Amino acid sequence: MATPDSSAYEASTSTGARDHYRVGKSDVQWLEQQTRTLRATDHQSGGGVCVSSLLRLIDQVQPMLSATSTDLVEEQLRVAVADLYNLAGWACFDIGRASRARVYFAQALALAAHARHNGLTANVFYRLGRICLHHKDPAEALHYFQLGLRTTIGDNDQRAASILTVNQAWAHAAMGTDTAALRQLQERQELLARAESNQVPGWESFFTQIDLRATSGVVHTELARGVAARYAHIAIPALTEAIGGYGDDMARSRAFCFIALATSHLLVGDHAPGVHAGLQALSCAENLTSVRVRDRMHPLHQVARRNSAHTCVRELTVLLAKKISQTTQPPLATKSRDTRVHVGLKRWHA
Repeated sequence: MATPDSSAYEASTSTGARDHYRVGKSDVQWLEQQTRTLRATDHQSGGGVCVSSLLRLIDQVQPMLSATSTDLVEEQLRVAVADLYNLAGWACFDIGRASRARVYFAQALALAAHARHNGLTANVFYRLGRICLHHKDPAEALHYFQLGLRTTIGDNDQRAASILTVNQAWAHAAMGTDTAALRQLQERQELLARAESNQVPGWESFFTQIDLRATSGVVHTELARGVAARYAHIAIPALTEAIGGYGDDMARSRAFCFIALATSHLLVGDHAPGVHAGLQALSCAENLTSVRVRDRMHPLHQVARRNSAHTCVRELTVLLAKKISQTTQPPLATKSRDTRVHVGLKRWHA
């Protein structure tokens, strides 16, 4: 996928008059388009493919924040730059740079709060929670999801509320509280059904009915691992449907589904379909620059090892171990020099 073309903005700011540059609506639209392109690259190929472009773009747009503009354009610009930081944080998280990700998410929060944009603020909290969930701290993840829900106060925020609610279900499942997890899953279905489908912002565009089915499958897989294997029988059809619904543009999400599907099959003794799904997950991972995909294979590897008396599962176990042992992180080619919009996260815990 092509990387953003920065020639338009560079041409308008290369005359040595950056301090006097006036930001207009077209500049904001240009930035929004670059972010859309890079977000699509992230979904399709992983954060490692787009993270360097994101960090270069962050450096490039810094003069826009101090340029002259109307009040309306300034507000739109802050939202656009906040979304850029939000995506940069997500890409860093995807390549295993959680500390750097938190810095960018903090910057996104500062800008989104300044623009009084509840939906984007909620989305950043969702992504901060996902870092905690990935690193085995579901209680802290739940805290961030609850902070995000506090900002979803209107009808326009129902999709954001649904995202946060389903991830609360995931956190509860990781803690082994199946009653709470199942209740949250039911609530998010109702919220998404009421959400407006028109003009979905880019940071929420991933959350469709297909993604909802995928997350439901992942939650039930988590419950099957930690509470009772019977939940795998609910996870399997949900994950199978999601895999069929995802296209190549959501390759990473499809890989996650194959990992969960393989885990669920093996948990209930379906060795042949479990191995098939596991091999599909490994195949998908070959085309993704994503440390998260590799990390999510750890639980599958553990379940496969417990079933390694079966020859086909034993072979899958060996392949998973080889993939998990790959520890190389994609380099960060550039480092954002911005210090003007950094803000700590502590104030959000009040």
